[in-house]
Amino acid sequence: MKPGISSLKNPRCRIYNLATALMDKKLKLAFADDNVLHLKVIEHLAREMGNYEMLYSCHNGKELLHLLETNMEQPDVCILDLHMPDMDGMETARLLRRRYPMIRLFGYSASESADEKKRFLDSGVKLVFSKQSPRKMLISIYHYTRLCENLDSIDFEKNLLRKWNFVNQL
Repeated sequence: MKPGISSLKNPRCRIYNLATALMDKKLKLAFADDNVLHLKVIEHLAREMGNYEMLYSCHNGKELLHLLETNMEQPDVCILDLHMPDMDGMETARLLRRRYPMIRLFGYSASESADEKKRFLDSGVKLVFSKQSPRKMLISIYHYTRLCENLDSIDFEKNLLRKWNFVNQL
């Protein structure tokens, strides 16, 4: 009998054990958005889902950078709103990319402009998510990050990003 999906559910399977271990580890999250409602929704979902530890919840990029500079604990992931006062998501992403290259950055925007999304990606975020589905965004970021962490290869991450972007455009 050929191994199939059912064999992956076997607790003795290495892939099953790796996946189970990954699901138990929480990601440290920082989130920046000037909209208080969005801050509260992400905080609530992160707590409800149980696979995130909310480190920082900020109203703009300047506040996020200040918290990162003055605290020892660094997040695994930062989610940045595109449009914020004082320091927008693109400027914040550029600075974070230079100062904290190990933090994975993701964009979050209500904008439908392909040009704005491209510029956001060019500033250093891995993916840009719509504000219409925050739960889907958190689930996607969690799985993307865990997969990349455990398949320790920059080439793998570049290929995954290319395929991920293709699938999200369908």
